[in-house]
Amino acid sequence: MNDISISRRMASLRSAVLPIVHLLEQERIVEIMLNPDGCIWVEEAGKGMYRTDIRMSSDDAERMIRLAAAAVHTEVNERHPSLAATLPGWGARLQASVPPIVSSPVFALRKPPVVVFRLDDYVDAGIMTAEQAAYLEGCVYARRNVLVGGGTGSGKTTLTNALLAVVAATGDRVYIVEDNPELQCRAENMVNVLVHPPFYTHQHAVMDAMRFRPDRIIVGEVRDGAALDMLKAWNTGHPGGIATIHANHTSAMLDRMAQLCQEVMPSAPRYLIAEAVDVCVHISRNDRSSAGRIVTGIAEVKGLGDGGEWLLEQRFGQGIPELCCIGGP
Repeated sequence: MNDISISRRMASLRSAVLPIVHLLEQERIVEIMLNPDGCIWVEEAGKGMYRTDIRMSSDDAERMIRLAAAAVHTEVNERHPSLAATLPGWGARLQASVPPIVSSPVFALRKPPVVVFRLDDYVDAGIMTAEQAAYLEGCVYARRNVLVGGGTGSGKTTLTNALLAVVAATGDRVYIVEDNPELQCRAENMVNVLVHPPFYTHQHAVMDAMRFRPDRIIVGEVRDGAALDMLKAWNTGHPGGIATIHANHTSAMLDRMAQLCQEVMPSAPRYLIAEAVDVCVHISRNDRSSAGRIVTGIAEVKGLGDGGEWLLEQRFGQGIPELCCIGGP
């Protein structure tokens, strides 16, 4: 595509997003959502989610979605009514749907972080304690494999960026896999790979990582059968990895990892999971916290019990440290 075509497409896209362009350019706005009724909702740092007085027509929304789809060489229509892409020009992660699966075009835009918070910032904000921060920093320097879990919008990526700030200081060669450029790492020796399913999947990227001679393999969000390849890589000469996963608590993070592995094999490799993952960190939304989030659990993985249950030592956030046997095959 020539420069003139790209320029025209960007001009068309900017026209389509005109009702929300000022939101895209406000640093404190982290997420922008359009509902079928045309109302725009946002999530603002330090303020939470609320409805704005802005409305967006279905025509503008559909035009924006189609232009974003064209930028990644795909289409959105009745046969393909869902889109996961990056909004050109702003780098925001776009998840969108059009009729017939919804009554009117809808989307959720997640903006990439502008500022990388460090672990000390988490302590200052009351999201974690100084002891927790020191422990996590020590885990990174000790090249332990860390899994960061939480629900949607809990701050998994932002916390991962804080851990990557520590990784950058190690001088290690870093290989990052993600589907949208959200992870921020200032390591001098780094390869950042963006997946584009179905052409290039998470599984392909993780498998390719082995040939790039990485010291650490970082996965923005563990998905599908790539979980198995990542675990194998972490467990065969590439310790010090970090990955995020959707889960409700520390033990559920390992359960979710097992479920993802079962997408490509009949039985979950619980021994491999317990061997490869060293530490589970869980972060949650918390309306009582001024920051809106809090680290709710940090657990060390100690292996498997006789019945195949996870052996976890809860270190912080869940009372007195003790060895817990949780879950079975």
